[in-house]
Amino acid sequence: MVSVGDREHLTKFTYPRLAAWAAKHHYSSCLLKKPYQSDLDRSLHFTKLMAHKILPGFERYIIIDDDLLLRTDAPEMEEVPEGYVGLCMDAVQVNTAATHVKWTGNTGFIVCDRSALKFLEQAYYEGEYQPLDPSQTIWGPFDQAILNHILFKNDRVYQLDWRWNYQCVIDYYDKTIGWHNWKNKRWERLLYYLKIGLPLSSKAKKKITQAYGIHMTMGLYPKFFSKIHA
Repeated sequence: MVSVGDREHLTKFTYPRLAAWAAKHHYSSCLLKKPYQSDLDRSLHFTKLMAHKILPGFERYIIIDDDLLLRTDAPEMEEVPEGYVGLCMDAVQVNTAATHVKWTGNTGFIVCDRSALKFLEQAYYEGEYQPLDPSQTIWGPFDQAILNHILFKNDRVYQLDWRWNYQCVIDYYDKTIGWHNWKNKRWERLLYYLKIGLPLSSKAKKKITQAYGIHMTMGLYPKFFSKIHA
């Protein structure tokens, strides 16, 4: 788990879950607090792409953002083909216009073996995605757009089961009320948290129950989610 900076308010909930899941399946785990040192001006978000340089020697890497809450009873990690990088689909798909990117992967949960690490390194060294054609946009800031660009250009992306990285808040407003209503109407946000927090059946709550990992993007309430996603 990559967590550079003062992020204990998240990792005190998320990392113990990851460590327990890893131990159950005989995986190593680490809370990476050290940024990758280079002469390039890169956001700390890019550290995940060079985690293998800070922690070398593993055959496979599962690189997870610190705002992803994993269930301790999640199954073994699915197999990713050799030389490929596994990503889950991002909750937002409509904002990518680049024709070579068939679907947008979210980089909050990355799985690959040693032979695919070169694509992560390439994304790090190229930096944020800047298309020659402004119409060829790829959704996602920092490392996400550039990694999608490189993986699809080389045909080396593997789609993971969505349950590993479920962006529950974004998925909800993207498919129902829309971003602007979510942002501007407090009662809409309250209604969502009531739907998933109360002991009542709802579509939103069902998907959270099915998910192995809850990515708390746009809803950083780890104490709340740790109670409903046990």
